[in-house]
Parts: sequence; structure tokens; C-alpha cells
Amino acid sequence: MSIRVRFAPSPTGSLHLGVVRTAIFNYLFSKKNKGKLILRIEDTDKERSTNDSFNEIISNLSWLGIDWDEGPIKQSDRLDIYDKFASLLISEGKAYRCYASQDEINLLKEKAKLENKIYRYPRIWRDKTERPSNQEYVVRFKTPDNEEVEFKDSLRGKISINSSNIDDFIILKSDGFPTYNFASSIDDIEMGITNVIRGEDHLSNTPKQVLIFNALKKNIPEFTHVSMILGKDKTKLSKRHGAESIQSFKDKGFLPISIINYLTRLGWSHGDQEIFALDELKELFTIDNLNKSPAVFDIEKFKWVNSSHIKNIPNSELIKRLDISLIPDVDVEKALTYIKEKSGDINQIRDSLKFCETHKILINEDLLNSVTKDQKEILSNFSSFYNNASPKTVEQIKDSFNEFLNLHNLKMKELAFPLRIILTGSKKSPGIFEILDILGVKIVIERIKEYC
Repeated sequence: MSIRVRFAPSPTGSLHLGVVRTAIFNYLFSKKNKGKLILRIEDTDKERSTNDSFNEIISNLSWLGIDWDEGPIKQSDRLDIYDKFASLLISEGKAYRCYASQDEINLLKEKAKLENKIYRYPRIWRDKTERPSNQEYVVRFKTPDNEEVEFKDSLRGKISINSSNIDDFIILKSDGFPTYNFASSIDDIEMGITNVIRGEDHLSNTPKQVLIFNALKKNIPEFTHVSMILGKDKTKLSKRHGAESIQSFKDKGFLPISIINYLTRLGWSHGDQEIFALDELKELFTIDNLNKSPAVFDIEKFKWVNSSHIKNIPNSELIKRLDISLIPDVDVEKALTYIKEKSGDINQIRDSLKFCETHKILINEDLLNSVTKDQKEILSNFSSFYNNASPKTVEQIKDSFNEFLNLHNLKMKELAFPLRIILTGSKKSPGIFEILDILGVKIVIERIKEYC
């Protein structure tokens, strides 16, 4: 049997970490098993679904490199299919039209609340045959009485719930749009989904979906409800834990492979290995190695993973990602080798290389004024000395620098601080020897002469 899985986000906001992890698990599972990944857009929430959110989903998945085999398929384009199946269930006595108004429902809910009871729809229209004209209705599923609803979860084993705990739930709303459980079930049937990998927050939905599968005499997919992601304080993950949208992490300079690597390891184990290439994950990922226990999000660990991948990325690929051009005199390979070792993300690298983009750099007036007259004199003297020395290697640079310090009885910071400002326009930059090596003698002399 060919494996078919789906990723089914709702276009009601940005993709958060938990949703993206689900996408990654489905993607890796399909690749491992030579199956198909279907991208399904569950946009039946008319009020909250937006085109902007849809476009962001597509853009972020493409940026991550999570390619799908079919789709994107929008549920809003499939209303006639849901209506057909709802009508079939009605004709077979497995669903019915409910004409109870929202006001009636609200009164029943209020009555249950006052009586300190859990509200259950009292099945007012379950066995009625009349069809009031010009009156709105919803379609409800006729939940069987006292029946064990069973399904297999690959992480949790066999799960069973008695149908007496399940209401006659709505499958088609009065506007003709399906509810989540109905649309999801019908789509899984129609799309031949064999495996459903999703968050454990959907466990409560699964019995209703199984009932729909059973009513239509269709095979039930194998379910895998993956553990939640918690913050370090073991509470629900939120922005205060550093967990933001994928778009936000993209904007902050995280690499796609870093995101895939880190989120895969949240809930999936493979010995002590932490850093993986994408091809490795495609080969190694299995459902069997998923954990039932909640995963803990650690923003510092996430940054470390990103930094590790940056160190491993070839400089030729890195310069493309940076989308910047450096002055010809600068040795790009050398600059990137220095800088990426100390950078946690792409943005840091890009910022660290600003002093290499043009021959003449602009220095903030306040920062330039922080270089005193005496320091400028020291730099002028250093310029002449350095030009005569013309060091070619890092070791020669260090020797020349230290020789100048000894000749003039100077401490390291007395030369390094003003020199860093004049050469980079910043107080923060790579090490002073690295700066000198990256720029070369010619540019170093030019910049000192420009400002001193």
C-alpha cells in the first residue's frame, strides 16, 4: 500500500512552531516511505481565513524546502463534495437536519449551566420527519448509542471511547460549510490518506472522525498524535518562551535546515546526535522513535543548532543567502570563515560584513567624535608603520601590531578601540587582527587617512 499523508493548516494566522513540526514529521515520513504528501488548506472558517495567511503558508513551506506532491487543495473549493456525503448520510439514516435555532440552543445551554450540568444537545430533531420551509438548518451526525469507538494510535496503542460521551455533532453548518471533523474525514477518505500525523490536541476529535469513517464503511487511517511542545517552565508554549512564527525566525536569520533540524528533534530521538543534514533526516526518521512525553522548547538550544549549521554551510552558498556584494579587495572566503564562526544567524553575519561592502564607510558622528585627537595621532603613526611592514599573514599582522604597541609603549585597547571604529564604523566587530586580515593593508591605510 502506497503511503499518503497530509499537512492541513488553517489560513487563519502565521505558522507557529507546533504546526510546522507536524508538517516536518509528515514530510520526513513520506520521504522515508517513498509516499506522497498532500497539502490541504482547511479554510472553512470563513471569518478568520485570509489570503495573506494562505500566501504566507505557501511561502514559508517553500522557503523551508518542504515540498508537497499534491495541492494546495482548498476545502472551500470542495463544498459540493461535503454536501454530497452529508446527503448520503441523511438518506441512510446516519445524519439528520436539525432546525433548532441558535436562540433555542443558547437557552438549552443556559438551562444546563443553571442546573450545573454538562450541556448535551437533546436530539430534538433526531427522529422528526417534517422539514419546515424557509427555515435554516444544520446537519447533525446521528451518533450511535452505547457503542465503543475504537482506533489505533501508533504512539498510544488502542484507544476506545464509548459513544455515549459523544454528542450528535454538527457536520454541515447552516451556511453550507462543513465543520472541521466532517471536512477532515471526507477529505481523508477522498484523498486516500493512509496515515494521519498531527498534534495530540486533536485526540478529542478523532472519535468523531472514526464514527464518520465507520458510517461510510471506509478504512480508518493509522493515527499518530505527537506530543505537545512546552516551554522550559513546562507550561504551554508561547512567545514569552521565545517561540514565534516561522516567518519571524526567517526574518531573524535562521536557516531552513536549522528549523527543520531543531523541530524534528523536539519529540524525536536518535541517540545523542543533535545536528543533522536534511538527507540524513529523510533516511533516519521513523514514527517508532517519536516520544509520547511533551517536548521542551529551548530558544538557546535552537540558536546553537542554527549557529552549528551556519558553521557547516559552504561559503559559496552562504554568500548567496546573504544577498550582498563585497568590495573586490576583500577576500570573501577569509571574511566568511572568520565571521560565521562567531555568528548565531544570517542577520548577524550580514551586519558583521557591512564594513566590507564599500571602500568608504560612513561612521556615526557621535562614534567618530569618541575617537580623540591623541588617538587619531596614534592611528596616523600606525598607518605609516603598518604600510611599511605590509604584513601578509595573520601571524605577521599580530607581530606588526604588537611591535607598534611596544615601540610606543601602548596598551592593546589604546590602539585596538579607535582602530576598530575607523575601520568598521562600529564598536562591535570581529577581532582586530581578523579585521586587518580581511581588509588588507591597502584598505586599512585608506580608511585611516580618510578619518585621521
